[in-house]
Amino acid sequence: MEFYSLILISIGIFFMNIDEGVNCNYRDDYKNYIKTVIGHIRSNIGLNEMLNLKFKEDSNFIISIEEAFKPEINYHNFKNNYFYTISLLNFKYTEILKHFLDYIDIILQKCKQFHERNLKESFISCVTSLVEEVKNSRTMFENLYNAMAFISYIDVRFMFKGAIMPNVIIDEINFFLKYVLQKISENRHLDLNSLPNIEDTEINFKNLNEFHTVASKIVNNLYQNSNIIIDTSINTNSITIDMNEDDSYLVYLTCSKLKSFYNENIELWYKNLGFEQFLDPKTPELIPPIDPNINKNMAIEAFNILRQESGWKTMEHINIVYNGKLFSVDSIMKDPIDKMNFQIKKEHITQLIRCRYTEIIKNYHVLLSATLSQCNSYANRFNYNCLIKFFDSVNKSKMMFEGLHTVLITLQNLTLWSFTLWSHSNLQNILKWVDNFNSLLKNNEFSQDKFVDHNGIKKTEIIDKKCEVLRNLRKKLYIYLKSELSNINTRCNMKEHFFDKTQLENHFKYLASTMNTSYNEQSIEMHQKAFKFFDEFCEYVYKSCYENLGFRKVDRLNKSSDDILIVD
Repeated sequence: MEFYSLILISIGIFFMNIDEGVNCNYRDDYKNYIKTVIGHIRSNIGLNEMLNLKFKEDSNFIISIEEAFKPEINYHNFKNNYFYTISLLNFKYTEILKHFLDYIDIILQKCKQFHERNLKESFISCVTSLVEEVKNSRTMFENLYNAMAFISYIDVRFMFKGAIMPNVIIDEINFFLKYVLQKISENRHLDLNSLPNIEDTEINFKNLNEFHTVASKIVNNLYQNSNIIIDTSINTNSITIDMNEDDSYLVYLTCSKLKSFYNENIELWYKNLGFEQFLDPKTPELIPPIDPNINKNMAIEAFNILRQESGWKTMEHINIVYNGKLFSVDSIMKDPIDKMNFQIKKEHITQLIRCRYTEIIKNYHVLLSATLSQCNSYANRFNYNCLIKFFDSVNKSKMMFEGLHTVLITLQNLTLWSFTLWSHSNLQNILKWVDNFNSLLKNNEFSQDKFVDHNGIKKTEIIDKKCEVLRNLRKKLYIYLKSELSNINTRCNMKEHFFDKTQLENHFKYLASTMNTSYNEQSIEMHQKAFKFFDEFCEYVYKSCYENLGFRKVDRLNKSSDDILIVD
């Protein structure tokens, strides 16, 4: 026995080493690609942009910019270089948001003065000019957003094996961009040759003030959470406008400065840092590497089929946890998947599926306990009838597990989920338990006709054996779930609680109590409600987590494709 165990362990280690070797080669390529990108960004940030900056690693340890940006000599330094580069980029982009708001505030205050002095034409002209300049910021914010989006595509967990790195401020920049796009949409119907009326102007003025208030809180929060220290005099005096100028001319002057501000930031913090080249690479070193185990083109096509399906809406109660940040289903699925974001998107999607399938298996386990308990609660004359109905519900759940199995196998055939044990997107244990249930339920071993002979007599011995099989499976599943759920918060943020056995039992009892019948009839009604709930749960999971996720389409795509490793 020990000999066979040793063989199995050796085989397991062998396959793990094969997997690690393949991943290691790709990880090195991926890491070198990111090194090239970060090195390009670092080398193009001018020293004058880093004057009087220091990095605060903790309350007692502060390092200079020269120390933070020294050339790398080993892995640890590259990890630090990445950390400091992204931190600095976040800080500089925060400064851009702050300076934009400072300009907006100057004009808002002048518009307010015109309004208070009842200078309607000046007020209308002031607000109209401000709205136009906000709209003119579109290209700048789109560039900043695209830059942050590109950085957010870096799979830091894969590259740094779990080390927490700064998350780029993409959501905050997106807030600004969405507001700008909203103003463009709102004013698209207006006649640009005539000034808007006073009512429309007052609405615009009110909205601009509300945006400025909320945006200022966002920017202040970014500064508070920044790990960069700066001389505050440089930050507060960066907007240099003579406030003693004539009011109307001051508005004109500030609007002119905003135009220059947009162009300078696009040039300095987007084009000069190389983001145009990163997003549309022409040289080999800036092209993201390809995992040789993945048919990337087919995988991208598959993911883009999946992301447009309705089933993901049923997972909106789940956020995944990646690099210390929560990602919603919408944020994972909203962007088309391409060669640039493929690496991170496949991690996010498979981690989301792991969270959802863990939830399904946990709730199924609770349902098994809650519904089985119904059969142990009544007189013996009801017990076997109840168990037969219970087995029938278990038997019908086969379709749900077949759907889940197809999803997992489809992803596995596309080589889209990680085989490394420590990965948050690892689906191996999920597949193992889905396979266990599929094996248990094959050949309709729990169908009603297996437990009653041709004379209608119950086969109590077989029923008892099947009941024991289910109990043993539940015990093993409980041990697995206990391990899986012990650190689920590192992968998943669940807005809804798992099923609770006591609450379910009370729910079934309440439903039965509403029936004006005898105690025995209520008992029968109670377990019927339980089995109906069980059946509907499995039907819902099958539909929402298989049919409505688009895996039938992807499975057909996979079967119709040649077995080519790479087509690029």
